Amino acid sequence: MFPAIPASVYPPSAASSPSVRRTVVVAMAAALVGGLLASGITLAAIAGDPAGGNAQQAVVTEPEPVAVPEPAARTSGDDGLTQVEAVAEAVLPAVVQIELRRGDAQEAQASGNGSGVIYRSDGHILTNNHVVAQADGLRVKFADGEMARARVVGTDPLTDLAVVKVDSRGLPAIRIGDNDSLRVGALAVAIGSPFGLEGSVTAGVVSALNRPISVGDGIRLPDVIQTDAPINPGNSGGALVDADGRLIGINSAILTAGSPANAGVGFAIPANIVVDVADELIENGEVVYPLLGVTQTEEAASGQEAPGDGAVVGGVEAGGPADEGGLEAGDVITRLDDTPITSFDDLILAIRQRDVGDTVRVTYRRGGDEQTAEVTLVERPGE
Repeated sequence: MFPAIPASVYPPSAASSPSVRRTVVVAMAAALVGGLLASGITLAAIAGDPAGGNAQQAVVTEPEPVAVPEPAARTSGDDGLTQVEAVAEAVLPAVVQIELRRGDAQEAQASGNGSGVIYRSDGHILTNNHVVAQADGLRVKFADGEMARARVVGTDPLTDLAVVKVDSRGLPAIRIGDNDSLRVGALAVAIGSPFGLEGSVTAGVVSALNRPISVGDGIRLPDVIQTDAPINPGNSGGALVDADGRLIGINSAILTAGSPANAGVGFAIPANIVVDVADELIENGEVVYPLLGVTQTEEAASGQEAPGDGAVVGGVEAGGPADEGGLEAGDVITRLDDTPITSFDDLILAIRQRDVGDTVRVTYRRGGDEQTAEVTLVERPGE
């Protein structure tokens, strides 16, 4: 087990000067367990937007080392294209640049840009929450140079995802990949608008899977894809695709060593999570998460607690499901129904897979005794 690595993580949406960056220590101990994801990495800031590049203290929990096979040679197909060339040719039409505008409609000015991915041919586009959160207006630039105004359909700060929509039909939607079949060492191609340079393509491999990260503001993403495909400010909201040109993730954050420059460690939100969140945003405008009502310890929140044989409860929300079930601070949750729990990240993922109103059996250890409690999950309050 490697120790947690303190590092600055930046969102790839806006490039900003170091003088305006501030370091924020992530206080995850106060984050209630819900179906949320969070991370200790800096979101890939919005290109050209000083306000979008605030650095945050990043914490990455390292799993056991994995032997990564050498990536397969990039051979040419019958059409003479290399693998990356073929992927770029297929995917570029489905990736857009999102221009952020601030001010009222009459005097709005461009303030930065990020990236987006066409999700549905009817105009729904995927991006990051941190790309659109501070914008007063949005314009989308397509691969053919056409521009269109866009509106926000819904955002989910807990997964850093958002959906925007343009009034267009017949758009080239991205194909969705299968995260369950994704393997470490597989080809990964990132497409977006780093530093405002739309239609940029970089390639690497899937460096790790199921990586837990913390990106600040009480957000923890326990299950992201790590890649060495270069991701920079402006790439936020862009596509990470596999060798078949299918979406495997939405680029969201980068890990740096005190500088926003690319260091070969980027993170993408897995496509299976993206699809679930996007579909709910399109249908309801928001995502509803279940709540157990426990908080983690400061050690677990900062990534300093190695996964062991359970999730240590740092605190219990008064009147919440866990409180009503008799759980207390110091208890160690080891199982949720039949799902083994070895860390707080496991608990976050397990809760997220349930629905509001579900009754779950919580197995926990108090002192040397194993106990169980039946609790009914409630809706997590909105942000």
